[in-house]
Amino acid sequence: FDLAMDKADSLKLPVYVPVGTYKARVQLSHDSLKIIGESQPGAEVASGSIILGLVDCNYRKYVSIENIGIDSRGQLRATDDAALTSGVYADSLVLHQKFRNISIIGDGYMAYKHGMLCTSGSDIIIRNVTVSLFYHGIAIRCSNVSIDSVYTYNCGFTSIVVKSDHGANILTENVSINHVTIKGDPNNAYNRGGAVMITSYADTASITRNVTVQNVHSMYGGVACVLVFQNKGLVDNVSIQDCTSEGQGDSNIRACYDVDGGSNITFTNCMATNSNGYGFRSIGSVNNIKVVNCIESNSGAGSWTGIYKYLQLNGIEIIK
Repeated sequence: FDLAMDKADSLKLPVYVPVGTYKARVQLSHDSLKIIGESQPGAEVASGSIILGLVDCNYRKYVSIENIGIDSRGQLRATDDAALTSGVYADSLVLHQKFRNISIIGDGYMAYKHGMLCTSGSDIIIRNVTVSLFYHGIAIRCSNVSIDSVYTYNCGFTSIVVKSDHGANILTENVSINHVTIKGDPNNAYNRGGAVMITSYADTASITRNVTVQNVHSMYGGVACVLVFQNKGLVDNVSIQDCTSEGQGDSNIRACYDVDGGSNITFTNCMATNSNGYGFRSIGSVNNIKVVNCIESNSGAGSWTGIYKYLQLNGIEIIK
């Protein structure tokens, strides 16, 4: 791969990866590189153009990874955070990275790894990505990110997490998420299917804002279908639209659509069915939380609880 990338850079051509399995730790060595596989593997990453190891985009600008499988089972070292990384801890960079038609598989919840980790730069496009068996499926700690058509299977904690953190990752903003399918195993706590989580986490200066989540379809979505969590810092201006959840699969102390702190959070046209806990919940330091034209049925703990500016469930205005 090192030789191929050098040659591709000199000739301004893509690196082409035929069908096969290649054991490699691929660290991109030039800007404007394209790595294109012959065939994207399925969710099991059993056949196609497969890298057995990891891919590190290493802060490189204008790179594109397409039609590739990454099988990281047994391949990630203790110091490796993820099977696919954009670069680490430099969110002031503008990278212009694109990831399309990628399948990633890992070692499950207890390995505490990410399938895809974007903690560096801005202007990142993610399209048609399948992620299986990770603690976090896709983690975003940077800005100006567009995610569309993600399929996650048996991710233990989150399917997608959008998080401002600390150091060079205190600002995460302008993130759009659309068309996400989450499937988990309701009988296995470690494969229960991860939530879509929007959070400010580890620094009082951290800010997560301007996030749109649309068309999430969750089966047994772990701690929640969509969770907004303001741990430290600020979460502001989050819109969740046209989402459905069947059998939110965690304990009855949680909720399918859950807000724990944050401001200006709106749920529109969302459905919760057969949740183990609440359908909708709003707790902690919250301001201007709205639920508009949403549906809830058969939640184990109750249809809703908490503090809302506006709450409309099943065609009834409960709080206005």
